[in-house]
Amino acid sequence: MKNISRVKCRTENIIYKLIVITLVLVGTIINTKNALINTVFASISMIILAVYIGKYTNLYSEYVGEKRGGLLSATLGNLPELAMGIWSLGYGMVSMVKWALIGSIISNMLLVLGISSFVGGVKYKEQSFNKNIARTNFNMLTLALASMILLATVNYYVPLSSEAISSISNKVAIVLIFVYGLGLIFSLVTHSNLFVVSEDGNEVRNENKDRKIRILSIILILSLTLFFSSENVINNLNELVKVNGVSENLLGILVVPFIGNIGENISAIMAAFNDKINMSIEIAVGSSIQIALFVTPIIMVLSYTMGITMNLLFSPVQIIIALVAVAMSFIVYVDGKSYWFEGAILLAIYLMSIISCYYII
Repeated sequence: MKNISRVKCRTENIIYKLIVITLVLVGTIINTKNALINTVFASISMIILAVYIGKYTNLYSEYVGEKRGGLLSATLGNLPELAMGIWSLGYGMVSMVKWALIGSIISNMLLVLGISSFVGGVKYKEQSFNKNIARTNFNMLTLALASMILLATVNYYVPLSSEAISSISNKVAIVLIFVYGLGLIFSLVTHSNLFVVSEDGNEVRNENKDRKIRILSIILILSLTLFFSSENVINNLNELVKVNGVSENLLGILVVPFIGNIGENISAIMAAFNDKINMSIEIAVGSSIQIALFVTPIIMVLSYTMGITMNLLFSPVQIIIALVAVAMSFIVYVDGKSYWFEGAILLAIYLMSIISCYYII
């Protein structure tokens, strides 16, 4: 009976993997006359790849430790948005890239943290977390918001030429990347004791080098596949904009963050549901930090090297939406405790933000 059960389990596993591979291949190469159908299948393909990258990254963390594994997880978790951002530049969809940044911030800070707090609060009534981690992360997000506000303020009082705005934006992007690097040194090296992930502060690492190399190879293959799959998504989104008249900005604030962050979002919500609110906050806020201080500046620099006009000058609406999202999240989490009603408040603000954006973009 045991042998039959094992054979059945292996057979089901093989069938499951074949279905997954088929969906990924179809989503990557599909090219029907309907851009919406193409977009749906290409998006499913990207989501599957993102989930599997997350799965194998978690396995890889057994070999590099939880801190470095968490960093790698956050970096690869934002790979879909980086890839879509690069392809969007190629298709001239600069406005969508900038709205996708705002969409990612409010999605992580309001939607994901809101759902996480709500489901965790309903199940456990009250959840506590490390205030040091939350405070440091929110400080870095405040830096990103400061760069938006300063550039917009300068341009408001002294209107700048497009060349001047691009020049300032490139310099600001380099500063943001530099500070992001300092943040990594702070959290991983000089003050790593403030960011202990496990309860005893010790990390047990697996030393199986062959399996480590195999897992890393799989991650690289999946990442390359995801990069080229994302081109199909952006190409079809571009068709939706041109042929069907869908708002490029609306796609940026809703669709791109959903596709790019769904793997991380599910992980954050499940972590809160399992009473790991520290991990949930780290995933959601950490993702926002990487988008604001690393992914967007990298795309800014790449746009300059590609000869594409892009800048970090955001509209007042974009700045206010991002500011409200970060400020309300900070107010909710400043006391080191989380309740389901606070999650409901964050979700309400997210819905109001999206409804407002629908009528103005």
